[in-house]
Amino acid sequence: AVVSTQSGYYGRELTVAPPVNKGQGSAQHICVYVGNLPETTCKSCLLYQLFAPYGAIANVKPMANVKPEGGNDHWFAFVNMKVYDDATQAIQALNGSSLNGRNLKVGFKTEKRK
Repeated sequence: AVVSTQSGYYGRELTVAPPVNKGQGSAQHICVYVGNLPETTCKSCLLYQLFAPYGAIANVKPMANVKPEGGNDHWFAFVNMKVYDDATQAIQALNGSSLNGRNLKVGFKTEKRK
């Protein structure tokens, strides 16, 4: 898993906004944010299984906000889907759903507020 020490992903309300694509050329994908993941579930293969019923997945990037002072790390992921309608369908189906006792926060990735 990739570890991110940047804060700001966990606990925010997600709003559905136009997708942010940072691909190059015609290889752009629709980036979906998945937050409030249980640590034991934040593995690429499990996220592929979660999103596969909704369409083609380009890649999955699990991440964590690590707290250097200890405590619970905050796990999240970015799932890049190939088709906008598939991403929309996955968001509608998975946002607020329960996974290992935690309610997922799923939405289009938006630019980080400064």
